[in-house]
Formats: sequence, structure tokens, C-alpha cells
Amino acid sequence: MEHHQLGAQASARSRPRRTVLLCCALALAFFLLAARLDLTERLTQALWRQEHWQLDELILSLLLLVLALAGFAVRRGRQVALLLAQNRALTQRLLRAQEEERCALARELHDEVGQDCTAIRAAASYILRAREGDQANVQACAASIARSSEALHAMVRTMLRRLRPPVLDSLGLAPALQALCDSWAQQHGIACHFAPHAIPDDLDDSTATAIYRLVQEGLTNVARHAGADQATVELRADAHGLLHLAIEDNGRGLRPDKTPADGFGMLGMRERVAGLRGHIRWISALGNGLRIEVALAARCAA
Repeated sequence: MEHHQLGAQASARSRPRRTVLLCCALALAFFLLAARLDLTERLTQALWRQEHWQLDELILSLLLLVLALAGFAVRRGRQVALLLAQNRALTQRLLRAQEEERCALARELHDEVGQDCTAIRAAASYILRAREGDQANVQACAASIARSSEALHAMVRTMLRRLRPPVLDSLGLAPALQALCDSWAQQHGIACHFAPHAIPDDLDDSTATAIYRLVQEGLTNVARHAGADQATVELRADAHGLLHLAIEDNGRGLRPDKTPADGFGMLGMRERVAGLRGHIRWISALGNGLRIEVALAARCAA
């Protein structure tokens, strides 16, 4: 497998060189053919006979067009290379975050759930071996089982909230976002106002989850980087079937030397919106906060 991957990488690196060599070979072959047929002279004579149409100026115009297209191709190639590098970095970041979350869940399962399961097993074993007249110890073991079961239930609920907010399934997107804004404001001590307007009740799961995660990531960035004391989340649907999400704060805004592509959180938001064929933009006023605007289609459940 490793030799196969190395061979594939070497083939990918040599492919551009083969393309360049092929282009050079084609250019040389065309030059030899043109020299053999005196192609330029014949073309010049043919165009000179059409001087009243100014066709003799066509060659330089086409040359300029080719140079402009070549420059455009080079610029687009650099943009594609940058996007590919950003996507690779985002993929690695997501894989690391996924592995870190798995490790955290594994530690909690081992430390908390394992401890409670051991306590339940020990108490149950004592109850099974208890003799008649040992009612007090049996009741104490039963109470211990009840406490451990309650702790296990709380732990499971916490893990489920981390994996997926249950209110998103039970109550819908608007109440889930309201609960998210309230808990975030209480946790970070930053005022957060949520303003929903005409949100469809039958949004499909992927759209609702994407909007929830966008708001979650946007508020996380506000708490980490904005230095704000107030944030606003607005979600509305227009008459054309589009959802408009805006996350705004009154913090320090983006620095002039920083772009939205510099942060993994912003890059993840952009990729999530692009996956739903939407648009996202950052409007920053240095010292006057940052506004994130998202527009995407309001897809409804079948």
C-alpha cells in the first residue's frame, strides 16, 4: 500500500512536466510545419489583400487575447492551488478535532461511566449476597444504585447534547437557536439577542443543522476573538425561498492584515455554506464590530 501511494504521488508530480513537454513538442512540430509551408508569409499576403477590412491587425489582436487568457489561467491556477491548500488544512483540522472529541468522550466513558458502572455492580452484588435482617445495608446499596444511575443518565444527556442538540429535533430550529443564544450569553457573560422572522417549520435536517452549527461557530468566534459585550443573531426567510442569517457583534472587528480565510473557524463556515450552495460574506469595521451574512436556499423536508 505504501509503495502504491508513493508511486501515485510520483506520477502526480511528473504529470505537469509531461504536459509541458507535450506542449513544447506540439509547438516545435507546428513551427517546422509552418517553416516548410511558409505559412506566415501566405497568411500575411492573404490578409494584405483584405486591407480594407483591417484584417492584418488581427494577428496582434489575437496575440494579445492569448496573452490575456494565459494571465487569467495563471491567476485562476494560483487561486485553485490556494483553495486546495486551504481545503487540505481544513480537512486536517477537522480530523484532529474529531480525534480530540473521540479521546475526550473515551476519557469520560472510562472515568465517569466506568466508575458508576463499577459502583452499581458492587452494590448489586452486595444485595444479592445480603442476608435476611440486613435491611439497612440493602437500602443503602439501593440508594447508591439510584445515585449512580442518575449520574449515568446525566452523563449520557451531556454527551448527546455535545453530539447533537436534542432541542433541534424536538422543538425545531428557532427554539434551538434561542436556547443556544441564551446558554452562550449565560456562559460568556455577553448579551446575545436572537431575532427570528418567518422561519419555515418544515426545514430539512441538513439545512437546520447547518444553520445551527453556523450560529454556534459564529458565537464561538465572538467569544474568543471579538472582545465584544453584545451580539445579535438574526434569521429570516424572504419571499423568494431564501434564508438570510446574520451574526453581528460590537467588538474589535477584523484586523487589516487578517482575512476570513485565515481562521479555521471561518474557513469551516465558508465550506459548510458552500456545501449548501449558499453565499457568505464578512463585513468588518475595525473597532466597530464584525457582521457575518449568510444566504442559502430554504430547503424543506419532503
